[in-house]
Amino acid sequence: MSTLRTNALEGVDAKNSITIVAGAGNITTTNVQEGLAKAWCSLNGTGTIALRDSFNISSITDAATGQYTSTLSNVMANASYCFQGTSGFNVGSSGDICTTLNTDSDPTTSAAKSLSHVGGTGNDVSFVFHSYFGDLA
Repeated sequence: MSTLRTNALEGVDAKNSITIVAGAGNITTTNVQEGLAKAWCSLNGTGTIALRDSFNISSITDAATGQYTSTLSNVMANASYCFQGTSGFNVGSSGDICTTLNTDSDPTTSAAKSLSHVGGTGNDVSFVFHSYFGDLA
């Protein structure tokens, strides 16, 4: 088995994409650029909200009860990216919590708002996670 070690890889197309071909006879192809999360965050959604950890997130805003807006440091190419949100209560809490894209405002290239709710009613929750997938501008 060979090992390739490098500090940087650069694609040759206009998007600087890198494709990895794996398997005997080039059976599986993975586009590295398309498959990576372009931004993510883990935040505390109760009390004074705060980022626990993040990548490519410049700020988090408490928009209302159970509503959190994450703002990107580097914007997306368009507003048709995939946004994913999840959340959970502290240990010992109960309820079926759901975090979705908040449809009271469309996502923009620089931010998206989530709604954490139980039965449609917004709830501040202890753990909120946002992920962005798509192309950066």
